[in-house]
Amino acid sequence: MTKATSKNQKSITSFFGRGDKKPAVKKAGKSARKTDDESSAEEAEDDAEPEVSDEDDSPARYSKTDGKIESSSLPPLHHIPTMFSDLVSRIPQIKGVAERVKGRKLRIATMCSGTESPLLALELICQSVREQYGIPLEFEHVFSCEIEPFKQAYIERNFRPPLLFRDVCELGDSEAYVLL
Repeated sequence: MTKATSKNQKSITSFFGRGDKKPAVKKAGKSARKTDDESSAEEAEDDAEPEVSDEDDSPARYSKTDGKIESSSLPPLHHIPTMFSDLVSRIPQIKGVAERVKGRKLRIATMCSGTESPLLALELICQSVREQYGIPLEFEHVFSCEIEPFKQAYIERNFRPPLLFRDVCELGDSEAYVLL
C-alpha cells in the first residue's frame, strides 16, 4: 500500500516536535528553514545539552513558549519545609482562611489513604501559616480508609486515626455516620 502525501504536508513528528529527542534550542542568527546538509550537520549539536552562560550562576531552564533558554535568579528548593513555606507565601488568601476558622480544628478524613500524603502536606502548611502569620491553623484526623493491609499498618503506626476503615464500602455503616 502506497501512502500519498502532499508537498506542503508536514510529518507528525515535525508538527509536534522531535519525539524521543530533547527539544532543539533555537540559536540566534539562524534561519528557521535549513537545508538537508545543515540539518544533518546540526543533529549532533542538538543532542548536546543547551549551553548556559558563565555570566550567571543561576540554573537555566528551557522555555516551551519561545524555545529559548531562560535563567532564574531563584535558588533551587531542596528542603521540604522550605518548599511548603514558599507555597504558603505565594497564597496570601490562606491567612484569611486561618483567621476565619478562629482556632477551630479542620476535620480531615481520607479515602484510599495510602501514605496519607494529604495529612503530611497539611501538617507542613499549618506549620508555615503559624510561622509566617502567627495564626494557628490546626486539623483533626477523623478517619482513614485503606484496603491494602500493609498500608493500613503504615497508617496505624504513623497516624493513629480514631477509625481505620478497610474498604470504602464500610463508610455507609453506622460507625461512619456517628463521626460525621
